[in-house]
Amino acid sequence: MIFCSFSIIIITQDAIEGLGNRFTIIIIGIVIAFFTRFILIKFMNRWMMSKSKKMETPNIHKPESAELDVSENLEFNMLDLDSDFSSAKESREIMVTRAKKSMLNQFKIDLLVVLVYVFIGLYLYFIAFEFASAEVYFLYIALFLAWTVMRYVGYRHQFTAYQKGLFRVIAPVWKFVFAVFQARWYMLLALVVLVLTLFKAVLALSVGIYDEGFVMLFGVIFHLVMIFRVRKKARERDNLKLLILRVFLINKTSLFTFSRLAKFWKHFGSYFTVADPSFYKIYWKRKFKQKFPVFIIIIFLIYTQLENSSEMSPFGPFVALLIFGAIIFIIYSISRMKLNFLSNEEAMQKALDKLNKWPVKLDNTFKEKPVSCYDNTWIMAVNKLVHASDVVLMDLRGFSEKNKGCEFEINLLLNTVRLDKILFLGYPDAIPLIKTVIENKFQTLDKESPNINQSNNKATLFVVNKENTKETQHIMDVLIQKALLK
Repeated sequence: MIFCSFSIIIITQDAIEGLGNRFTIIIIGIVIAFFTRFILIKFMNRWMMSKSKKMETPNIHKPESAELDVSENLEFNMLDLDSDFSSAKESREIMVTRAKKSMLNQFKIDLLVVLVYVFIGLYLYFIAFEFASAEVYFLYIALFLAWTVMRYVGYRHQFTAYQKGLFRVIAPVWKFVFAVFQARWYMLLALVVLVLTLFKAVLALSVGIYDEGFVMLFGVIFHLVMIFRVRKKARERDNLKLLILRVFLINKTSLFTFSRLAKFWKHFGSYFTVADPSFYKIYWKRKFKQKFPVFIIIIFLIYTQLENSSEMSPFGPFVALLIFGAIIFIIYSISRMKLNFLSNEEAMQKALDKLNKWPVKLDNTFKEKPVSCYDNTWIMAVNKLVHASDVVLMDLRGFSEKNKGCEFEINLLLNTVRLDKILFLGYPDAIPLIKTVIENKFQTLDKESPNINQSNNKATLFVVNKENTKETQHIMDVLIQKALLK
């Protein structure tokens, strides 16, 4: 009796110790992640202030043609939360219908891939009688199927920011329930099924079991062909390219723009922006939420394997290995960030060509294209992006007499982009200043400006008050409407 009680105490202590070790590993992982972000932002700031040695043109904007005094008056189309957006809503419904159709096609293809894998497994298990470890294989197939179905169900309500009726009440719960079925997990499971099937095919062929090997190899090839077909087909989709320009280094405005607005735009097209530390914090946070759970599961599996195969606690050596890996990761991330900084016009053009060739990610949403720039390459980058975009969002929230760094972008937009392709945003207290700056820049346009000699010139200015889902939806609707204009 005493021995049993002692054994229970030992087992309980071991369980508590193991749980504590795993919790500590999570804390260490979080600390490493935030330290990595801190280091990368430091390097980003340093490089943004430096100059590219490969950039030949000076950091001066020179008009391609002479400037002209514009006699036409500029009017403002003022919008806010209470404006009539019925015409813009029609444009949004067109794009939502297209996005849903594309998502449905992706869902059908995924179901077909799962069906092929299931038939292969059933054939080998019941007919060939040569399928070892079938339970693991069918488990991953079942998970892949579950994520495919639940991802489709969850995504059907993610094309709009603002919901009406009953769904508006349950939208937060809906989002929470389906968060686990995010695209990263879906793609990870698809990769696991693909690799597992390929591994079993190669193993079977290597020992002369050709029936099993070739049947499973067929499933791998079919899956790869479907992936390539989807990606190739995606090049035919209408990609509404949005350029987001904004006042730099304001975390609050970046949070609204890139955590709310841009995440809905990914269903309709790509967006461009010039990255700064405030953007990187939002971008990093999203990537952290997507990748960190996967990272922790992999770490736990490795740690559990080490724990089961060793009589001594592997906690100390494992943490040391984790820290060593973090150092390698930080060095790798710094080098990757350095490579992503645009050194010259050729690098910018290559990035745009790559996006045009493969505009859609594996989860069937459009790619985003934030660009990092040196002090003497950002003007070139903005100029290139302006010409590559279908619509421009000039976010002037935070614009003030002390923070007027966006005047160059306003001048560039008025000289290169039609007014009906631009949406300006601003807080109520800055509207007079914003209107004054736009009017002053409009008075002297380049000779080749598309806004020269145009009657009824109107600049669209949206007054942002609440930054809620309804405002997000209205801004999205106006941008879609402007992007679809010919």
